[in-house]
Amino acid sequence: MQHRPFEFIDIRPASASPGATARDPWKDNARLALITLVVFGHCLEPLRGVAAIDALYRFLYLFHMPAFAFLSGAVARTEVDLKLLKRIAFQLLLPYLLFQGLYALAARTPGWPDPGPVGITTPYWLLWYLPSLAAWRLLLPLFMRLRHPLVLACLLALAAGWADDVGYRMSLSRTASFFPFFVIGHLYAPAWRERLRGPLAAALALASLLALGWMAGAVPDPRWLYGSNGYAALGVDDAAGPLWRLLRLGAGVVGSAAVLALVPRRAFGATAAGGRSLQAYLAHGFLVKFAVAAGVFDWLAAGEPPLATALVLLPVAWVLVRLLASVPAARLLSPLTSPQWLERRLWRAPTA
Repeated sequence: MQHRPFEFIDIRPASASPGATARDPWKDNARLALITLVVFGHCLEPLRGVAAIDALYRFLYLFHMPAFAFLSGAVARTEVDLKLLKRIAFQLLLPYLLFQGLYALAARTPGWPDPGPVGITTPYWLLWYLPSLAAWRLLLPLFMRLRHPLVLACLLALAAGWADDVGYRMSLSRTASFFPFFVIGHLYAPAWRERLRGPLAAALALASLLALGWMAGAVPDPRWLYGSNGYAALGVDDAAGPLWRLLRLGAGVVGSAAVLALVPRRAFGATAAGGRSLQAYLAHGFLVKFAVAAGVFDWLAAGEPPLATALVLLPVAWVLVRLLASVPAARLLSPLTSPQWLERRLWRAPTA
């Protein structure tokens, strides 16, 4: 039995069988575009010493992970059963542990630019999304049985900022901070899909993105966009902190809506790669860090003009995503991203 990828890349395989429900090309196109922007943003991190590049970096972080959380919520179910728990365990938490160990081994190589993972319970860099997605899938059924689930999710995001001990450990702060986007995706994805179409929607989306690009430079600290720090760590008091986080939530909603309104709705030759975005997300970090260790970004930083040099990284990110989300890469990476070999050894089917 072939396992299906989890919500990050949709609940159906990239190449559906004749009897299966057809995949939605809009969602796969959106995943492909967003994972490309994620890789692009990670490539910009080593170049943030330049003001223009730093502003571009903050602009991307205003919306690309909120939009991913939105898409994940759009395909999430509200029923908690054994099948859901099995998927969370073997398609999110187990790959998290495997890649946490692999990044720990990679960090021992000469030139690796950071200390690597700090224990099992603190997700390394990009791995935060896996435990957060697992938590969202478990929280969603509870919140959808409460009155005003979106209001409560926003209150949880605001309250997390007051807890100084809620930070990187198990991605608790990010789980709370991005949960409203997940709930919005579950509640409003069909309505957004129908309303965010046509020339007027595209024009408004472009105008919104231009406005967010102008506002990005006003973000006082990029850590506001990560959702991983409390108000005290960000240098604001308990009164101003929730206001800043509300602004961040609003910008994330506007940016997500604008980007998704511009996503094509028909299938292209590259669309199927969007259904394999998880493997590109998990694996591209190795290439970025090794490029930093090799001095590639130091060489790029010496280029003139620096912003034009940085923009060259966008097509590079696209090519990298296409390679890592290819079918041969899926066959190579599936023992890690969908470890069925471990599942067969660990899972005991329930008796009748």
